[in-house]
Amino acid sequence: MTKKHFSALVLAAGLGTRMKSDKAKVLHEVLFKPMLLHVLDTVKTLNMDHTYIIVGHQREKVAELVSSYQASCITQAKQLGTGHAVLCAEEELASAGGTVLILSGDVPLIKAESLRAMLTSHAASLPSLTLMTTTLDAPTNYGRIVRDRQGGLLEIVEEKDATMIQKKIREINAGIYCAEVPFLFDALKKVGSDNKQGEIYLTDIVKIAIAMGRRVDIFSGAGGEELLGINSRSELAAANKYLQHHKNGQLMADGVSLIDPETIFIQQEVQIGKDTVIHANVQISGNSIIGTNSTIGPDVVLHDCKIGDNAGIGPFSNLRSCTVRNNEIVAPHTSLIQD
Repeated sequence: MTKKHFSALVLAAGLGTRMKSDKAKVLHEVLFKPMLLHVLDTVKTLNMDHTYIIVGHQREKVAELVSSYQASCITQAKQLGTGHAVLCAEEELASAGGTVLILSGDVPLIKAESLRAMLTSHAASLPSLTLMTTTLDAPTNYGRIVRDRQGGLLEIVEEKDATMIQKKIREINAGIYCAEVPFLFDALKKVGSDNKQGEIYLTDIVKIAIAMGRRVDIFSGAGGEELLGINSRSELAAANKYLQHHKNGQLMADGVSLIDPETIFIQQEVQIGKDTVIHANVQISGNSIIGTNSTIGPDVVLHDCKIGDNAGIGPFSNLRSCTVRNNEIVAPHTSLIQD
């Protein structure tokens, strides 16, 4: 039996007008790392057969950013909607067939276990389409899940096209889908652009699938926080705070002392040994590694540093690409950048 092909398609072409920025949205950083890389690092753990990235705004910069990943960039020259973005990948996806996982480059908090559970559920029941939903207390700016009186799925209505009654719906579309490739492009070619944005909405394939008599499943196993889509500076700050709390909580559970966790920002990839003490107002980023029983003084910035066991970094120090040996003490106010 031929093995089924699984692809991932990451939509990363938008500018993000509500960010009020000249920089493509997916290049904005969440806890020291561009949000797109958070998504790609998560997708990488799923061992998909292939990963495609739809690029548009500042596509050269985005392509350079992801060059070390096993992924292919596909250009969406004009941003005509999420459905149009997926259509740009028709040639690549149609040749592979199978199932495609579609997600956005601006949802950096999504967990691998949630995506894995969704893929498993889809593979077990083999609908034409599975969409991820969740329920939010404040669903503003998200597409609403519209159901009939019996609870059956009818369609997804985007915020800008929703009626006042529909805007009260709290179940929202997370923008993450598993779709069977032949169905996907058959449905997308039936999608029009008769909406307030004049765009081809990917969400319209739900209504089309139902009209075609196709099975559509809903997966709602992911938490609301991990589905935060970043469309504004305030949402960017919220995502940053979420990852800060998650990383700091993990470190403290592993035996690291954080004197003032709210003021300490440590990138996800950083490794720190037990009994190390991190004082207030510290930033540690890159692939930094800190040993056991060391002390990082207040107001220290470390990037791509290797700090040994029983070492000490004095207050107000700024170190980049430095190695500090076991038992070595770095004086306060040290500024050092090494190649």
